[in-house]
Amino acid sequence: MQQQSLIATSIPNRFYLAVWRWHFYAGLFVIPFLIVLACSGMLMLLKDPLESYRYGHLLHVEPNGAALAPQAQLAAVARQYPHSVARLYIPPRSADSASQFAVSPAHGVHDDGGHSSHAESTITVFVDPYSGRVLGELDPAQTLYAWANTLHASLFLGDVGDYLIEIAAGFGVLLTVSGLFLWWPRDSRWRDAVLPRVAFARRADWRNLHAGLGFWLAGALLFFLISGLTWTSIWGGKLTQAWNSFPAEKSAPLADKTHGSLNRPPLDEVPWVLEQTPMPASGSLAGTAGIAAGAAVELDSIVALAKQQGFERFRVNMPRAADDVWTISAAAMAGDVADPRDERTVHVDRHSGHVLADVGFTDYSLPGKAMTLGVPLHQGSLGVWNIVINLCFCLAVIAMTVTGIVMWWLRRPVGRRGMVPPPLPSDLGAWKSAIAAMFVLSLCFPLVAITIAAVIALDLLVIARIPALRVLLR
Repeated sequence: MQQQSLIATSIPNRFYLAVWRWHFYAGLFVIPFLIVLACSGMLMLLKDPLESYRYGHLLHVEPNGAALAPQAQLAAVARQYPHSVARLYIPPRSADSASQFAVSPAHGVHDDGGHSSHAESTITVFVDPYSGRVLGELDPAQTLYAWANTLHASLFLGDVGDYLIEIAAGFGVLLTVSGLFLWWPRDSRWRDAVLPRVAFARRADWRNLHAGLGFWLAGALLFFLISGLTWTSIWGGKLTQAWNSFPAEKSAPLADKTHGSLNRPPLDEVPWVLEQTPMPASGSLAGTAGIAAGAAVELDSIVALAKQQGFERFRVNMPRAADDVWTISAAAMAGDVADPRDERTVHVDRHSGHVLADVGFTDYSLPGKAMTLGVPLHQGSLGVWNIVINLCFCLAVIAMTVTGIVMWWLRRPVGRRGMVPPPLPSDLGAWKSAIAAMFVLSLCFPLVAITIAAVIALDLLVIARIPALRVLLR
């Protein structure tokens, strides 16, 4: 009671006290997720050096004369893997890089015009482009990057993990907003708030460090949380992405598959804006001039067309079913281009060689452009400086969460059981107002709004009736 009265008299703003209590409870839920996301994010940022170290014998070759034609390299893969079918070709990124082919079991192909599942196992085969020698294979789902990516996206819990991450990210946005409200100087001492003096001698020092880190990280944290939400199932897939997808091409017949079917689980390689957009179908007279009439529509001619169209770093998805198309793409999400404004996707009819669709960044909707611009910055794809900044940000987020835990521990009275949240304000209306304000903000994130409503119902119907739970949560 003494602690409660002291805090109440030192903080006359009851709404402030109510927001502080809400911030505490939200932080209890968000902190574990922030630590997991920051740690897994750091591993993902180090993808290139880690994979170069572990798989250098597959990724790098010794330049030796002129490279073989892509079709000849594909034939070498077919000889080595006679019971599989190639579905993707990635040309060498540099003179000392290997070619890459994604191959899947041949039983997944349907020559009768049906459609196979793209969720089947796929391995990456590496080929020396100069000799045609198959260097080896790698299961992209078993790499360290894939492990970190799955942890980052779903905690290895499938859809349930994805929903939990989405709830945590949404709560993280609300936590950041409430944290800025708590940080805001009310005594005009802006310098101490922006550049806190820390000696770690008192709990107040940890509070100042936590608040100062929160201030400097707020903008970046909001960016990473909101841009990360675009990959989630509900907020990203059902709301944001569905509204921003590029409209389906009208000049060619449409297949019953979307661009998302080109992704190789657990990797996302298709431009985010296009994932829910239907693919065009081969087998019509639609389209514009592409490959010359009479010429074979095969990997060599498709690669030649890509270079003719101005592609530099790109990948080629190969048709499998009778109405599938050849797809030439350069996406920031896949690491083909660093600047998302250079994104481009071209579909070619597998029978006629006509270009059925040519979609670039300028064709995206305004919200789609905004989300696409955030992808490389979020992934650290803009260069070494981007990786360094993102690594520092992840470390700072971990430091901020640790300071929050230390603050809570130092504030707990000796021998006191329970979580010991900040005391309720004397005016419970302020507490209800804070909850209402957070609930209104949470309406931007459906799963968060549902969670808050469920927690309130749990509090009123269960916790209020069980004394042991009330003791734990007081």
